[in-house]
Amino acid sequence: MSGPLDDRLAELHGLPRDFGRADLEALQFARLNATIAHARRNSPFYRARRDWPEGEIRDRRDLARLPFTTAADLARADPSFLAVSQSEVERIVTLPTSGTVGPAKRVSFTAGDREATFDFFQHGMALFTRPGDRVVVAFPAERPGGVGDGLVAALTRLGATPVIAPSEASPAELADLLRRSGARIAAGPPVRLLAAARVSAADGGAPIRLDAALVSSDHASASLRRGLERAWGCAVHDHWGMTETGYGGAVECAAHAGLHVREADLLVEVVDPATGAALGVGESGEIVVSTLGRRAMPLLRLRTGDRGRLIDAPCVCGSRLMRLDGIEGRFGDAAVLPGGVRLSMPRLDELLFALDGVCDVAARLTEGAPSTLRLTIAATARAKGEAAATARAAIVADAGLGPLVTSGALRLDVVEAEGALLLARGKRRLIREDARCAGSS
Repeated sequence: MSGPLDDRLAELHGLPRDFGRADLEALQFARLNATIAHARRNSPFYRARRDWPEGEIRDRRDLARLPFTTAADLARADPSFLAVSQSEVERIVTLPTSGTVGPAKRVSFTAGDREATFDFFQHGMALFTRPGDRVVVAFPAERPGGVGDGLVAALTRLGATPVIAPSEASPAELADLLRRSGARIAAGPPVRLLAAARVSAADGGAPIRLDAALVSSDHASASLRRGLERAWGCAVHDHWGMTETGYGGAVECAAHAGLHVREADLLVEVVDPATGAALGVGESGEIVVSTLGRRAMPLLRLRTGDRGRLIDAPCVCGSRLMRLDGIEGRFGDAAVLPGGVRLSMPRLDELLFALDGVCDVAARLTEGAPSTLRLTIAATARAKGEAAATARAAIVADAGLGPLVTSGALRLDVVEAEGALLLARGKRRLIREDARCAGSS
């Protein structure tokens, strides 16, 4: 037994249908060494490095001999990472850094690079999508080159019918589209789907029932997943990826026991975020990726800043691909409060999305003595007027945060937003500022 991702990998790369880990790792390291040679020959950034090891990289233990690439390297792009002529570049994606200042990162793709992503999307969606299914795509898809555009192309190849939700559609409008389209599957950012699910459950309209929902582009807490499952009666499948990985990275199957990694195109490691030392399978640390076969911008040992762990035991679905699990935000985004209590967006999500009326949350921590946590809560119309008090009660009831609030060691300010969805773009995060610099904000 295997699945569409394994079968496609075997077909594309000439592996036996029943390939094992040894076969797959032999393929990966052959592709890695070819990528290293391409990068050292053609990428000004990698050509300029002087810390390359001698000889080929033979196995995972050997990876430590390779230097890391960082997000700062990508943003600086001096020398350039581009390893092909500009005429071969089909798409350039510009994305801001995670902070508010600094140069934007620019990631280039050839037609072949993009084709590899479309292929992964097609066979990843085939884990829970059948030909003929109607799929509402709630990722931005109006402009070419983005994740939504790639998903639409992949679904069309699969024989499914993509239904594009306008990027500015409100939760109520997205719910209406799901009802009118007769879709059985939805794909989009987790908070956007949750807002539509909770609005649809409270608006008195016909119930929406889906077979599956794919969530990607931001952390999806367990409480958010439960909210989607209850509202729409569907299985929720998570996806992890970055623009730097060509969007596709790892996707969850019906076993819901980790996300199957796109191993033909990515070699994934987990390292200690402080030392960079390799961690064992099952240990949580920083996810590091090397692209395999990428032509325009090969990336070697890119430190993603994302937290996760690898699973290499066979999945009950039959796949032999490694899985990513425990993907819970980024290192450095959490604040440590008095008593060693850690405050992060995933922790707040877990607490607040467990509340039925809550659709979206924004958080700002002004650090001082004491610190102030300001929460903005977006809720359904039915929960308006009560959401702030309910959210406050959830924070106070938390075993770690509650005592800090009641003792005055943490000030808590909770306000309600006008709509059911905030205007965040990209990954949601805990905004942190120093009280000395915050001014009147």
